[in-house]
Amino acid sequence: MNLFERLFARNRLYADLNEEMQQHLDERIEELVKQGMPRERAAATARREFGNLTAIEERGREAWKLPIFDSFVADVRYALRHLRQQPSFSIVAILILALGIGANTTVFSVIRTLLFEPLPFRAPGRLVWIINQDTPGLSGRTHRVDNYEAFAKLQSFEEMTTYEAFFARSSYKLAGDTKAERVAGVMIAPNFLPFLGVKPAMGRSFTDAESKPGAPGVVILSHALWQSRYSSDPNIVGRQLTVNDRGVTIVGVMPASFDFGSVFAPGLQLDLFMPTPFAVIRNWGNTVAIIGRLKPGVSLAAAQAEANAMIEVRQREHREFGPPRSYGAILQPMHDSVTAGMRQPMLLLWAAVGVVLLIVCVNLSNLLLARAAVRRKEMALRRALGANGGRLARQMLTETFVLAVLGGALGVALSYAATSSVRRFEALSIPLLKSVQIDLTSLAVAAGVTLLTALLFGFLPAISAARGDLGEAMKDSARGSSQGRSHLTVRAALVVSEVAFACLLLVGAGLLLRSFLHVLDVKLGFDAGGTYTLRLDAPQEGTNSDEKIREYQAQLRRFLSNLREVPGIDAASITDAVPLESNRTWGLRAKDDRSDAFVPALVKVIGPGLLHTMKTPLISGREFSDFDDDTHPRVAIINQSLATRLFPNADPLHKLLRIVGRDWEVIGVAADVRHLSVEESAGGEFYLSLFQMGTGSPTLVVRTHRGFDEVAPALRKAIAQDMPGLPTDSFRALNQTLDRALSPRRFLVNLLIAFAMAALLLAAIGIYGVIAYSVARRTPEFGIRMALGATGSRIRGSVVAGTLRLAVIGVVIGIAAAVPLSALLTSMLFGVSAKDTATFTAAGAILLLVALAAGFIPAFRASRISPMTALRAE
Repeated sequence: MNLFERLFARNRLYADLNEEMQQHLDERIEELVKQGMPRERAAATARREFGNLTAIEERGREAWKLPIFDSFVADVRYALRHLRQQPSFSIVAILILALGIGANTTVFSVIRTLLFEPLPFRAPGRLVWIINQDTPGLSGRTHRVDNYEAFAKLQSFEEMTTYEAFFARSSYKLAGDTKAERVAGVMIAPNFLPFLGVKPAMGRSFTDAESKPGAPGVVILSHALWQSRYSSDPNIVGRQLTVNDRGVTIVGVMPASFDFGSVFAPGLQLDLFMPTPFAVIRNWGNTVAIIGRLKPGVSLAAAQAEANAMIEVRQREHREFGPPRSYGAILQPMHDSVTAGMRQPMLLLWAAVGVVLLIVCVNLSNLLLARAAVRRKEMALRRALGANGGRLARQMLTETFVLAVLGGALGVALSYAATSSVRRFEALSIPLLKSVQIDLTSLAVAAGVTLLTALLFGFLPAISAARGDLGEAMKDSARGSSQGRSHLTVRAALVVSEVAFACLLLVGAGLLLRSFLHVLDVKLGFDAGGTYTLRLDAPQEGTNSDEKIREYQAQLRRFLSNLREVPGIDAASITDAVPLESNRTWGLRAKDDRSDAFVPALVKVIGPGLLHTMKTPLISGREFSDFDDDTHPRVAIINQSLATRLFPNADPLHKLLRIVGRDWEVIGVAADVRHLSVEESAGGEFYLSLFQMGTGSPTLVVRTHRGFDEVAPALRKAIAQDMPGLPTDSFRALNQTLDRALSPRRFLVNLLIAFAMAALLLAAIGIYGVIAYSVARRTPEFGIRMALGATGSRIRGSVVAGTLRLAVIGVVIGIAAAVPLSALLTSMLFGVSAKDTATFTAAGAILLLVALAAGFIPAFRASRISPMTALRAE
């Protein structure tokens, strides 16, 4: 019989026993009444004959009693009564616990989703990303279409799929039904969704025929676009619309659970999915990203060996785009690739929130010890009346358990709110963030943390209650009692540990904050302020004849000329690669380089005046002009890093470069631009003229010294004149792109600062509590000292000195521990040493100032003690 069955049976027995006894009593009363006895006397006589009914009932209860359960229930009721009697203490304790447990539950949910949960795809443990070369830029990491076709024949893989990796450079004009708008989209292989195990919520996936030349245009909508633009129309499948001036048919809608951007492009919302036209992109170079699923039982090493053998063959067969190393295969588990760079920051957050929880436990231990000191006589008296130490300790632990459960429940509620907010952060380029949720595992962890917390902060108060002695309790009010000194020593030790833990967090947060400030001070090579970008319409399909290309380029020239005349627009130009947003690399070399070694470098196809528009300094030479077209010699601009590498001992101007099989003359040297990331130094970069490279996927860049809202109406009107139908509601500030690039570091720094501030506040509360308790115990001493002539300032100095003594000990311990631990942050620091003296000094100074502020109020109260009042208390 389990516990619940036993409880039910016990309650039924109680009811049956009471009913039967009452029935026998009523029958005896009626029998005495029939014999002529008055009813009141008959009732009294019957009760005397039956004896004490309550005692009989209690003896019946004893047979079915569950002592431990009943005792626990009684302790819980007693604890709740005590918490209601002290609402201020209860509210403060529950709020502190809720913050600690809620923060731990939230951070655990984020970390579990990012680092420990499998990707939300079919057989995720066997998914492998096949990277070309581990070099900067997508061109180095992606492959040609023929590479994809060759990899698909490898025997180690069960299946393989791909997608066009440069989707961040492209956007699509969606029209044909409602107002035209610019949306982000990606081209995927027909088997991409089945490969991942994703089924459209409505409609179907793509077919192989739909990726071949001449196939009708089809798209699949994201769930978000279906809701926002089409109001969740259940009849959307089969509707016609226009994408980039081409008619297409909607064949499906993605499920709400599938977020392409959160895995493949954190921080981006993808709205359209289209089949990859392999015949079209075959000659685009390294364009596609490849994902494979290993066969069951095949190791990554075995697959890597097979891929290496295949690459050796391709290196011998294909050399037209540079050296053999332009073909490679580095196999990486897909989960590791997706979460690369996030493991150490997330584990750091987990450690930080764990330290906060320890500080919470220490603080609550201090509060409960102070409360236990008040209840010392109560506990000692209960022991004198027969309660043993174990029973009293269990009572105290039950009270802390009740407190922890209440705090844990509130903490889980706060965690639900926090994770919901995290999922809505659109600007955070952190993978899988939208998948974070509080599930059964998170709730189980929250329950475990709650129980552990109850044990940690309830242990010392329980020991204190178990050791209570009536004699010592009665003497406890005497000045200088040993028990009081012992009690104060324990609380002081707890405060020292709080300060040490807080010091650890302050040092870590300080180092990362200083790193973040250094990142903000980095010279980017461009000025994001007042700069806005807008994706332009790419040329229509079929615009590949020289005449059509020249017509489009002439349109762009007129377009830029008119925009520069708009009041408030300081400069305007075009690029196919916005910094921190899109990138690709090509191989090039100096023409007279006899080694025939190609150097990988970022390539940007730009219009005239882009460097001026972006405020990228031109070190020497000139920018492109409208005359740098296909009727004039091919020219290029290189950045300073590439100039130093290609021409270390010569002036690069007018030197010739070999790019894509042609000669290009260097006409300018530009300053380095941090194109890949803010924290990564610029490598080689070169610029080619848009009017010599065809059309590409242009992005308009404009600069204004006014607020954008002031110039937007005139700007949109000018755009509508030259490019009617172009959506102009999607202008994006370059500062937004910069913010998204900085978002992971900002996210980490903000959380660590929040945790450090929480630790600082808790340490201040702990210091205040101990000093206030010490002052209360020393009231008679202060009174006597003041009666003998001590001044208020001297009393304050004595109390403040005691406060600083505790803080200094804690700071010394904290800094000593922070010195080796801060070395773990080295890989996350930028422009600052892990042993930065200024940061360590600032952390110690802040803690000492907080300690001084926390101890000042008790010190001030001590200096205001009246000698007569103190002596009366004695």
